[in-house]
Amino acid sequence: MRFRRFATLAAVTFGFALLAAWPARAGEGARTLARTEDAIVVEGGQLPAALGWEIGQTRLFAFRNGRAEAIPFQIDQRDDKGEYYLPFGPGKRDGDGLVKKRDQLVFMAADAGDRGERDGLPPGFDRALELAVADSLDGGRAWVCLVHYPNVAPPLSTAVYARYDNATTTIDTTRYAMSFHQKAKIAIGRLLLKPAGGGSNQNLVDRLKIRFTATIVGVGMKVGCNEEDFISRTVGWINGPVRVVRHTVNQVQLWKLKTPKAYMDNVYYANAFEFPTVVEMPFRSDLLISEAHFRVSSDGLCKALPRMFYNSNNRQGVKIDGVWTEEKAQLDKRPYTWSVVTDSPETKGAWMNRLIYDATATPVRPYLYFNDNRDAHDDPEDEPGECGDVGYTLENVGQLKKDKLYLKSIMYNIPDFQLDRVQQYMNILDKPLTVTAAEI
Repeated sequence: MRFRRFATLAAVTFGFALLAAWPARAGEGARTLARTEDAIVVEGGQLPAALGWEIGQTRLFAFRNGRAEAIPFQIDQRDDKGEYYLPFGPGKRDGDGLVKKRDQLVFMAADAGDRGERDGLPPGFDRALELAVADSLDGGRAWVCLVHYPNVAPPLSTAVYARYDNATTTIDTTRYAMSFHQKAKIAIGRLLLKPAGGGSNQNLVDRLKIRFTATIVGVGMKVGCNEEDFISRTVGWINGPVRVVRHTVNQVQLWKLKTPKAYMDNVYYANAFEFPTVVEMPFRSDLLISEAHFRVSSDGLCKALPRMFYNSNNRQGVKIDGVWTEEKAQLDKRPYTWSVVTDSPETKGAWMNRLIYDATATPVRPYLYFNDNRDAHDDPEDEPGECGDVGYTLENVGQLKKDKLYLKSIMYNIPDFQLDRVQQYMNILDKPLTVTAAEI
């Protein structure tokens, strides 16, 4: 089964007006939208006037100081099942190049501008849509224009926010760079924040760890697997300029059995990325195993200290310094809504994590995993010790039976971290921007 249960990072609420004339103006039309971190994804079905447009002849403009400027955007094509057409990779599939209902227009809220006039758009177009972006929290607004050119279209924006190199499995964005581990293709092996993300270009991650252990009922034999037991293969990808979509097929051998294949879409923006996880047993786990423990965590490098850790249940924070203390042992491990790890004392950047799952569909709950002890042994790993190894463990995983558990971990970069900024990033999903489209 494809991983489609959850909304994407850029969940947006839509409203529409398909008007024969230019819509009535309210106020001066200057941008008042304060939010800049939201990625905006608009499905083609929400833009009926654009259906059938040639994607290669379509442009997106924002007005600034009365002038229309091309801004970065992409239109990612999807089939009737919602699966992406992938222009690159061994499993590449090409769409027909025309805007369809399931396709997705993608741009950043930061690039939206003032409200402009139709006559201010670059000439030669035959159709144009105005998209108004609004924040229901404070009424802030901004606009972009989606425009179709039947003949020669103006140049695209040259800005690129995210790119993928499959030879090195590296995602390079304007704010961060990350690569997957050569011994564990499913796991992150390098993650650094650039100065634009509030970092110092220093890798902080030993590796992403995926650990499972259990006892076979009636036999007493312990079984387990880790991230190096996963088989992960890149099928294809979409390569920016606003986001990268990397489609992979994943499988793990557990004891003498292989789990079913899980197909996943990892999505990367300049300031965020989504990391889906599917937990599925190849047998009735409630009948065959006991004492099951499942953990996903990101182990920090001991040579990159100190840092700070916070989450929604531990807002006072603790220092990550590789020394285990009673204060760290007493952290509240209950399910949380967000967590943050800062980059370093010399920089202001941080990573904020949201873990999304359907609490009504499963008895399994994610609890905080936190270990900060440079003397700990947690093989396999590249650097000995767990220095700010942060993630989650799944309780009651033995009750999964043969059901699948879907989780999505979303990482947001906060370039200038302050605790009161967390809510701004929570609002991206909880209070999504609205988009209203009107033909002009």
